[in-house]
Amino acid sequence: MSDQIPFLDLAERAIVAYDINDCDLIFIRHSDSVTYKVETQDTGTYLLRLHVPIVVAMGAHGADPKAVQSELLWLEALNQDTSLCLQQPVRNRDGDLVTQVALDQTLKPVNCSLLRWVDGEPYHRDLESEQTAWQIGEILARLHLHASGWTIPDGFHRPRRDSAYFERVLETIHPAHQDGRISAQDYGAFERSIVLLSEILDSLEATRQSSGLMHADAHKGNMLYHDGQIRLIDFSFCAFGNYMFDLGVCLSDMKQHLHDVFLESYQRLRPLPDGYQRLVEGFFVGSVIGTLSFWVNNPQTQQILVAKAPQIARDYAAKFNRSEHFWFL
Repeated sequence: MSDQIPFLDLAERAIVAYDINDCDLIFIRHSDSVTYKVETQDTGTYLLRLHVPIVVAMGAHGADPKAVQSELLWLEALNQDTSLCLQQPVRNRDGDLVTQVALDQTLKPVNCSLLRWVDGEPYHRDLESEQTAWQIGEILARLHLHASGWTIPDGFHRPRRDSAYFERVLETIHPAHQDGRISAQDYGAFERSIVLLSEILDSLEATRQSSGLMHADAHKGNMLYHDGQIRLIDFSFCAFGNYMFDLGVCLSDMKQHLHDVFLESYQRLRPLPDGYQRLVEGFFVGSVIGTLSFWVNNPQTQQILVAKAPQIARDYAAKFNRSEHFWFL
């Protein structure tokens, strides 16, 4: 069990691998990884990540050193090739992006990574404006532009947001349907949505302009606000897929009257495909079913699971299944 792992001990061992002397380790949170703020007197501030998810449904990518390394290789390239303000990966003394540590030789090592700290306050609903929506549209467009032209290194490995992924997340929430936390009617709506979304995806031709590396988790919780500037952080869920997935996640966490500003900003740099409206809404439904899968086995999220599932099924999945738009006219 992850709650039995002495994470602070692992963090202290991990930081020894870097050119950092005296420092303070301050626990931040445990979600898809365990994070610590690393404060030093002379070399600045860092973010240390121990790639152990709080629930298995958050994915196995953190247990795969190649997957963690691939995330960081893209971040390195983005820092080098764009002017976006992003977290900067820090290599250890051996020149590696991933540091593996274990408390003893009998235990499987934990993958760890270090990033330069990015200043900013949490971006929340009260800070939303036309200016921030415009910035977010530009940030995502620039990410997608970079990904569409970047040469993927050999051995690069990240998850995919494809039909198989959406079928897996539906399977993950099935136990909640069996025990009654998700009603038969609501589960049926989710099941139909995944079938329809899979049919759409299977009919699309994947090109470098339509599909590639994306952030895949671009909601407000992964954005900071600093001196009027939006900063996108936490690429730990970055994945291959249709770029409209990013828009589905992003628009779901943005006031609806700002959607047009966001889309105008995005289109200034990248055209949107024909029929993007249904694709974006379908990806949102698929992504929120993925969020439900995070909650199924977490004791702390059972209330929100039971409360949110009927709302998601009624307001979004059912409308998508009837080919009715819920965001677009």
